[in-house]
Amino acid sequence: MIVSAETLAVLGSAVTIIVAMFAGFGWMISRMDSKFDSMDRRFTEVDARFARVDHELSEVKIAIARLEGPTPRLIQTR
Repeated sequence: MIVSAETLAVLGSAVTIIVAMFAGFGWMISRMDSKFDSMDRRFTEVDARFARVDHELSEVKIAIARLEGPTPRLIQTR
């Protein structure tokens, strides 16, 4: 079976393009994974800051409630 040089060149080019596409997609996926990991770390830090602020806000609400005291009743109990 005789295969011409042009046929070999076309097959070689097709294989090279497919390999390059897989390599490019692999690089893109690894880069996206690293970016997602860094974003996950940032979200974890922000969540920790929100939890700390929520805790401080709860303490402030309790302190204000203690200063104001219980709500006065309209009808006095005996």
